[in-house]
Amino acid sequence: MKILITGAKGFVGKNLVANLQAIKDGKNRTRPALSVEEIFECDIDTTPEQLDSFCAQADFVFNLAGVNRPQDPKEFMQGNFGFASTLLGRLPIR
Repeated sequence: MKILITGAKGFVGKNLVANLQAIKDGKNRTRPALSVEEIFECDIDTTPEQLDSFCAQADFVFNLAGVNRPQDPKEFMQGNFGFASTLLGRLPIR
């Protein structure tokens, strides 16, 4: 399975990436039915082209990206709702 993780540099994202990497490497055998082929890490510095590529290949997406405690409600809408809408628009319909 190819997995895309948005917000991969955040606290939850980093730990999820580490756990999935351990499963992929065979160091974590607690999920024998889960076969991790590739992990795509997306964060604020990911280019739109990279995101398009990740979305085209991903079998599963963890959307952990978000703006926490924004100074302005517009930041919340742009960083959370806006990015989620962008992400959904880039995922292929299967």
